[in-house]
Amino acid sequence: MSTWGQYFRVTTYGESHCRSVGCIVDGCPPGLEITEADIQPQMTRRRPGQSALTTPRDEKDRVEIQSGTEFGITLGTPIAMVVRNEDQRPKDYGNSTMDLYPRPSHADFTYLEKYGVKASSGGGRSSARETIGRVAAGAIAEKFLGLAHNIEIVAFVSSVGNEHLFPPTPEHPSPSTNQEFLK
Repeated sequence: MSTWGQYFRVTTYGESHCRSVGCIVDGCPPGLEITEADIQPQMTRRRPGQSALTTPRDEKDRVEIQSGTEFGITLGTPIAMVVRNEDQRPKDYGNSTMDLYPRPSHADFTYLEKYGVKASSGGGRSSARETIGRVAAGAIAEKFLGLAHNIEIVAFVSSVGNEHLFPPTPEHPSPSTNQEFLK
């Protein structure tokens, strides 16, 4: 499924090595000030090639708002956003071995079982590129929630294995129940 939500509905589209990836956001109210400059910082955070732990694929991940705004103000109509795949190389995947066998540590087999087809080009929808639409939509939701409801979205890793940023105590057996660290 590529669509989530009821009141704020997000549909993502595109594959790893097609021309673009993106999303359509439906349910954003009219009158919200939003431009690419509001979304781009989040896109830059998720961009590949920034460390040895990510793919070396060189993508700029520049978001473009295609519709749903005028002069930086939402119209209350669906907002379409696109990010061009600049480092697409579908021909790298066109060999018989990759067509026959699922790649280790990829979602090729799961994709085949779910949809009955194998997207040979970089995993298709099972690529990390699919998260671009979610991140772009999330940036709009974050701005709306902050302005309309004074809600700030904060996330962090509180523990890895047995290492805890805020160790559990008898009064607070889980870091998430300790209200002091939320202040």
